[in-house]
Amino acid sequence: MILELKNISKNYKRKIALAPVDLSIDEGECVVLCGGNGAGKSTMIKMITGINKPSTGKIIFHSKQKKSFAYMPDQMNFPPELTPLEILGYYGNFLQADKNKINEVLKEVGLWEERNTRTGGFSKGMSQRLNLAQCLLADTDIYILDEPTNGLDPYWVIQFKEIIQRLKKLNKTIIVSSHIMRDAIEIADKVIILFNGKVKSFGTLEEIYKRHGCSTLEEVFLTIHQQEQHQAV
Repeated sequence: MILELKNISKNYKRKIALAPVDLSIDEGECVVLCGGNGAGKSTMIKMITGINKPSTGKIIFHSKQKKSFAYMPDQMNFPPELTPLEILGYYGNFLQADKNKINEVLKEVGLWEERNTRTGGFSKGMSQRLNLAQCLLADTDIYILDEPTNGLDPYWVIQFKEIIQRLKKLNKTIIVSSHIMRDAIEIADKVIILFNGKVKSFGTLEEIYKRHGCSTLEEVFLTIHQQEQHQAV
């Protein structure tokens, strides 16, 4: 076990953003948080990363390294006058990443040729790849990625999944939030299904299918949606 969530919840005044939940994540796993807009994915990630404090409970890292995790937010606004090389150089100073590491990461995300181009002219996909690059720059045990495929074209969605597989081979733990169920099916060791601020299911895809009597993740979501509507009546 590398990460524990013990009875964590988040309330905003009278609104429950995330109901109390207990979860544990093992070393080397890729765990995908699935759910629609407002399901609680970003709320959970922001508590894990310490951006927001839980209303109840605690989060415990069992990382062997000083820096427990690296984080890719759902959106990163880079200074438009700076280049990828300058931006990663800035982050590299804090992460003790040398020039070879910076160059390696730029090549991995396909921005080597644009390394000296100002980011103000970057497309959404290029900015997202730079966002991924700043996360990959850290050598850590856990990588936390919030909607990482937003803005990526089909080629780079495939490349992103290959990067995830590479990290898994290094026994890294990856936590990904996504509203795209296909992403979960292709990269996840375990899936957390969130619906209206509640964890409705957690486990391997096989365990989740068996628990809900379904054969696809789409069917699971539909079943949960119907159950929630029935309970609301």
